[in-house]
Amino acid sequence: MRRPLFNRLLGPSVETEEVDPRAVQGRLLKGEEEAVAGAAQTRIEQFTAGRVCSRIALSRLGVTKATPILRGEDRAPIWPPGFVGSISHTDAWCAAAVARSTDVRSIGIDLEPATPLKQSLWRRVCTQRERERLATLADPGLTGKILFSAKEAVYKCQYPLTTTFLGFHAVEIEMDDGSFEAVFRQEVNGFRIGDVVRGRYLVEEGLVASACELLP
Repeated sequence: MRRPLFNRLLGPSVETEEVDPRAVQGRLLKGEEEAVAGAAQTRIEQFTAGRVCSRIALSRLGVTKATPILRGEDRAPIWPPGFVGSISHTDAWCAAAVARSTDVRSIGIDLEPATPLKQSLWRRVCTQRERERLATLADPGLTGKILFSAKEAVYKCQYPLTTTFLGFHAVEIEMDDGSFEAVFRQEVNGFRIGDVVRGRYLVEEGLVASACELLP
């Protein structure tokens, strides 16, 4: 049995749930089904797992009614009033994290296979400084994937507050033994150049997991 990842990466105000999307116990609600109508079976499984995990986590925060978690035009989940959250998945694992908006402003989580980031993608994903650091490492590919995952978590965390899609070079990551700092290199609604978002990551059982949260 895989140990939960994100309850070790996020604070006590955040509830998380994780599952293998190929073995999820639950179904989509009315409205959610339309979001994946005609999609491939693997996509339906992953979408379903994300919604089921979200409802389980929300129930631990007192949401007893099964509430559809619809998708906006930007494809981001629409959380029930008074709650924030984030969903991520790979082919083999899915996770959701939710919290009351009075306790947490925003959450970002990301899952990736723990495979090396291809060197052909370094320039697209990593800033020059990040690439220079990777070039000094014995195993740069996996570190590159951690950088990618951390940026994805940060971008998902900032998006509900800014509604702005960011490029990979918008933040620069500083890593330190399971934690990271994302330094903004681009000004965006509510974030100035030099602002920092802190998060944590781990590599375990074939996965890279990254998470961050912003407090009120």
